[in-house]
Amino acid sequence: MEHLRPTCLSQIAALSGFGVSDVALLAELDESTVSRLWDMPDWLDRIRGRSLQALIAAVPGVAEYATTYPLRTRQARLVHDLHREGLAVDEAALVSLSVPAPYVANALEAALQVVRGDIARAMEYLPRFWGREQDRALDVLFSPAGGLLVDARPLLEAAGSLAPLLTRSAYSFNAILAQAHLTHHVAKATGVLPEQLAGAAMDRRGAFTLRSTVMGALGQSDDRDLADRYRHLVDKHPPLRLVEEWAFPTWMRDSRPTLDFSLPPSLLLRRTAGEILRELGQYGDAYCYYLVTTYVPLALDRDPTFGLRAGELRVALLERREMVNDSIIRRAMDTLARQIPTGAS
Repeated sequence: MEHLRPTCLSQIAALSGFGVSDVALLAELDESTVSRLWDMPDWLDRIRGRSLQALIAAVPGVAEYATTYPLRTRQARLVHDLHREGLAVDEAALVSLSVPAPYVANALEAALQVVRGDIARAMEYLPRFWGREQDRALDVLFSPAGGLLVDARPLLEAAGSLAPLLTRSAYSFNAILAQAHLTHHVAKATGVLPEQLAGAAMDRRGAFTLRSTVMGALGQSDDRDLADRYRHLVDKHPPLRLVEEWAFPTWMRDSRPTLDFSLPPSLLLRRTAGEILRELGQYGDAYCYYLVTTYVPLALDRDPTFGLRAGELRVALLERREMVNDSIIRRAMDTLARQIPTGAS
């Protein structure tokens, strides 16, 4: 990525034909303040908050520069640093993604820590992606084709190696979240479940990592047997059930993420309901089977109104049923739909 040169305030103002006195008058600033910043390339680093706000309100181009220059400078640094670590960023994808640019830059920063094997920094960055919108940046980062990296394989290999080390280094909430993100996206990109998960202790850490990895694998494959095996584990292991109930509402911000994986006694799953309805319409059959047999029944136990959208859920189940050929999945959708009253709101 080409190095971005800083633009002086005088150059931005000149596009509108403004001089120092014009800017000072329009922004209601002392002329000495504007004059001091006028020809400094690093004026954005020197200006104070209220003065910057005044310039944004008075001078066209200042707002755009104040937004784009720091972001593009950060992107250029990350592209350079990642290249030194053997990861090439697809710069065309970098500017064309629909994911918010700050999330993408945060994902590149996380990738840098992962490929460097920096456990402490990876544990700081990765937990900040817990949330649907933030995680979209990790999706494009780890995608093996058409994603943010020209070749994601070195990152996937580094993530696979780093993931088991995170909770060995520190048994903390951040370590658990960081490990879960890595195992989820490696499984999603490859469709492979790590063998070590089969014998993992089913405490909350093991449960969270298992769930994240299974969700990734279900997103890549269409393995109904995997969804069935996971459901049996949820029924058998209370920590896994706890994590399963917690994940969607905190992911969608119906509830704040809590260190003990607890949820409020009374919870309206408004955002969660919207996400589930979207996924029923867009995701593969095996993943929808997981929703119907594992998560949605737990969600209805906690919030029988399903975010005031139980009626829409029933309709969505019946509509998706008509698109499914697997008789077992069809029956599961029928069973769940019958449990929702016809006149549910």
